[in-house]
Amino acid sequence: MTVKYLPWILAVIAIWLIAAPFALGYAMTEPAMHNDVAVGVVILLGSLFWGFSELRRYGHSSDTQAQRR
Repeated sequence: MTVKYLPWILAVIAIWLIAAPFALGYAMTEPAMHNDVAVGVVILLGSLFWGFSELRRYGHSSDTQAQRR
């Protein structure tokens, strides 16, 4: 697996962090819920920024190594 998919994998993990308190039923434990949601939002924003900047920089091509040369 190449690094070009890493921002999108991190975005999926961040979405799970945001949804986990509600899906797993510990939303009533407010400190744990706030922690998961806050960390998830930070990771999601960072990964989306990283992912879209890579798309803008290298385009939608599947071979980013050839474009860097």
